[in-house]
Amino acid sequence: MTRSNCTLTTLTQAYRFAIDPTPVQANHLRSHIGGSRFAYNALLELVVANWDENRAKKASGLNVTKDDYLSTSHFGLLYLWAEKRDELAPWWSENGVSTYNDAAQRLSKAFQNFHRQRAKFPSFKCRGQVGSVRFKKDAVRLSDSHHVRISRIGEVKTYESTRKLFRHLERGTGRIVAATVTQRNGAWSISFTVEVQRQLPPTRIPEMIVGVDLGLTTLYTCATPEGVPILALDNPRHLVGAQRSLAHAQRIASRRSGPRKGVAPSNRWKKANGRVQKIHAHVANSRKNLIHETTTRLAKNYDVIVIEDLNVVGMMKNPFLAKHISDASWGEFASQLEYKTRWYGSTLVKVDRFYPSSKTCNQCGTVKAKLSLDQRVFECGACGLAIDRDLNAAINLARHGLAATDSVTGRGGEVRPKHQRLDATAHPDETSTKTSTLVGV
Repeated sequence: MTRSNCTLTTLTQAYRFAIDPTPVQANHLRSHIGGSRFAYNALLELVVANWDENRAKKASGLNVTKDDYLSTSHFGLLYLWAEKRDELAPWWSENGVSTYNDAAQRLSKAFQNFHRQRAKFPSFKCRGQVGSVRFKKDAVRLSDSHHVRISRIGEVKTYESTRKLFRHLERGTGRIVAATVTQRNGAWSISFTVEVQRQLPPTRIPEMIVGVDLGLTTLYTCATPEGVPILALDNPRHLVGAQRSLAHAQRIASRRSGPRKGVAPSNRWKKANGRVQKIHAHVANSRKNLIHETTTRLAKNYDVIVIEDLNVVGMMKNPFLAKHISDASWGEFASQLEYKTRWYGSTLVKVDRFYPSSKTCNQCGTVKAKLSLDQRVFECGACGLAIDRDLNAAINLARHGLAATDSVTGRGGEVRPKHQRLDATAHPDETSTKTSTLVGV
């Protein structure tokens, strides 16, 4: 593919780097994180008190207008903070302006999600193992490929080279929008939100199609519409593998004098808790690394990738499988595929979650009425086919994706799978023929 065929597009991309602040710089960063948390809670308390007051006025028969309510917009909360900051936090000038802008922006977004019924009412933030603060674009810049300059903090060294981002900024093909400094599990990192100009290839002709079945025993099972297995990756179970060492570290930390109301934690607890957080970080990083490697391989090498639109939140309600489903990170897998298929010119097809990929025979099309999770081999009563259930599901997904790309122009036309015979009465949802969703086209 020639470079002239590519389209120059501006994308919002994130770059995350581990940083190594000095003890003094770490204290300043904690002050910024604490200031943002304090401002968030203070503003939330003022808004709640205002709402309670207006509610009491209504109950007593007084007239309450829209002007009596405090604004929950970003700028409305910023004006409220500017009015009350000397009274609530006389020390506010110790931190940068970005600290309190971050608090107002997050609280405004929380109220917006609440009003649109996408989240519960905002709750107060408490000090925990994770804390972050977002800096505006003017407060952060790259000094070189190994140092980040943050306003009020100074130059902070990075553990790894930032040359990819640094070159974008040097060429003028990238612009920093904001940066978030996070302390998680005892480690510091900085995430840049960057507008980057990328050469995006055109959507490739759907010649190589692969279906991906997500599971718990075999994490990723990939196959072509012809039934050729491509990948069968056993689930490494990162969290389960680390449970023994994690339990040992947690027992040690539980015997130390931890934080209590009015009592600071002991130094021995901090050291023991650091071991616990280090294990958690290792598990999270191992899991994310595997997902990145797999999704990049699929997006680069295949034209069409077909997955199921799984209801992960609903599956997590199963108390017996919730831990293992969370450890598998199916949602993160799908999210990474969405933007990587766009980067590399491939297409992601999401099949309706009620499509019976595991219960359908890939040879004769018969749909089983029931197929329990402990049945790892699919046995068709009509044609006698015996095949691994995950491989059977991957083949069916690949063929379903092939039908989606062949329909009309291959860009989301009506897709109805072939007629399916039922060997027994099946649930109506298990024979769904809803149109598949094409993502990143």
